[in-house]
Amino acid sequence: MPTLNLTNFNIVCATLGGFITLFGLVSYLLKERYYLSEAREIVHTQPRVCSSLTAAVISLMAGVAFSPPATNWIRPLDYALGSEDQLATITLFFARLVLGVQLVLAGLQLPSKYLYDEWKPLSLLLGPGMTAMWVSTSLLVWAMVPNLSFLHSLAVGACVTPTDPVLSNSIVKGKFADKNVPKELQRIIIAESGANDGLGYPFLFIALYLIKYVGSGGQGQPGGAAKAIGYWFGETWGYTIILGVVYGAAVGWIAKDLLHWAKERKYVDRESFLVFAIALA
Repeated sequence: MPTLNLTNFNIVCATLGGFITLFGLVSYLLKERYYLSEAREIVHTQPRVCSSLTAAVISLMAGVAFSPPATNWIRPLDYALGSEDQLATITLFFARLVLGVQLVLAGLQLPSKYLYDEWKPLSLLLGPGMTAMWVSTSLLVWAMVPNLSFLHSLAVGACVTPTDPVLSNSIVKGKFADKNVPKELQRIIIAESGANDGLGYPFLFIALYLIKYVGSGGQGQPGGAAKAIGYWFGETWGYTIILGVVYGAAVGWIAKDLLHWAKERKYVDRESFLVFAIALA
């Protein structure tokens, strides 16, 4: 007697494939006619009404609907063999993958030498702008969350200081953005949202190192503030940020030259050319 093979793999494929298919059938209607992919303001003759329902929010709502507390069609803990630690690791690496792809695509949207030409406004946004946002957010967290130390508030504030390049697309892409957001503003938002992810590390790790070596008496870790600052400069700035920038620039430059070389000699087909950036990410 034939039976349905209700394995987790089949359920995930049917659920996600069905959602993406159904959303794709009405994607143009939602994005271009109702502006649901943009965070916009609808101005009436009466008081102003704001609508910021984005595609990300629609996907989030679908994820909640498919989750174990709701329909239980998507069961992440089962995929991690019941291990909370494995599930956290899987979630982390999937998030890194999505962010990495989006950052590469954000860079491709910018004109050549854009960072060189617009370094002054970018420096203001990434320097004083991010610092002010970090401090103000941390103070709000410290004031609103009881029994939370200021160092822990600094760590929380650092996590929400960088604007997300995925969500920033909601105000720089689509018909509404083309009509209402100047091109220069679109580009500076793309550049800032892409660069601030890496530059959010100093704010986060200065708080984490101080918590580890200074907060609560150093929590048993010797070294004090001097060791915390040393790790901050050496590991965070030297290894994570500066070496990351050098590596990314070198890989991007080499990949660009190789792609141009292959395209000029017609060694690369159209399909490979279109997915080159995603594969590079």
